[in-house]
Amino acid sequence: MTTAQVRKLKNGIALTVCTIAAFLGLFWLIFILWDVLVHGIGGLHLSLFMNDPAPPGIEGGGLRNAFVGHLIITFFATLIGVPIGILGGTFLAEYARGRKIARVISVLSDIMVSVPSIVIGTFIYAVIVKPVGHFSGWAGAVALAIIMIPVVLRTTEDMLSLVPWTLREAAFALGAPYYKVIIHVVYRAAAAGILTGILLSIARVVGETAPLLFTSFNNSFFSANMNEPVSSLTVTIFQYAMGPYSNWHSQAWAASLMITLFILVLAVLGRLLLAWRYGKRPTI
Repeated sequence: MTTAQVRKLKNGIALTVCTIAAFLGLFWLIFILWDVLVHGIGGLHLSLFMNDPAPPGIEGGGLRNAFVGHLIITFFATLIGVPIGILGGTFLAEYARGRKIARVISVLSDIMVSVPSIVIGTFIYAVIVKPVGHFSGWAGAVALAIIMIPVVLRTTEDMLSLVPWTLREAAFALGAPYYKVIIHVVYRAAAAGILTGILLSIARVVGETAPLLFTSFNNSFFSANMNEPVSSLTVTIFQYAMGPYSNWHSQAWAASLMITLFILVLAVLGRLLLAWRYGKRPTI
């Protein structure tokens, strides 16, 4: 067998193994999504969004409190985490480029991405919940924001680093100060990557349960007061899935489906908004 034939054989084996691995991963992804769709679509009713939970063992009720509470917590977590992540990534890519502190912060951010979310939940419990003396929606928002920050930071840093330095020099030649160069030139060139990082961070925290168990806890009643325990979809799904009632199981599947659809719609709207704002063809 010639050298060319050996190389062709190795290439064919590698291609076959990679293809099988890709289809295997795709199969389990489709299987999970299909399972959630089949079980969840049967529990979708208008009452699920309009009514609060019924007492245990009684049919009916809904998850209005969990839907509203989860949106509020995620919204405030995004308001806290995304600006800090973008500003931190900007500092590393623009002002600390090539410095030792940038490498240290990047390594710490990579470590934070891999830290189990329950560790962050217990940390926020120790520094916020316990000193205050009660669970609260703010504690849950802070916990989710801490999870979002390293994802947004690392993505922003990487995307800004990919922008050619010649674009900055062209703006400097026109007399633009550095902060305007970053805002009007660098951010614009890296908008797609930064938006992707933001969407990834939101998708990461939307399905988190452990941090909210230690921070916002849960609430069986409707409450939008962030100074007290606030209900969330993920904690409610956990409690309902562990419960003995079939009605709870049906609502838990429906809530899981809604979280999945929310992430999908968020990604699609983000791409379409980016295409409308910057005139780029969306790649969904």
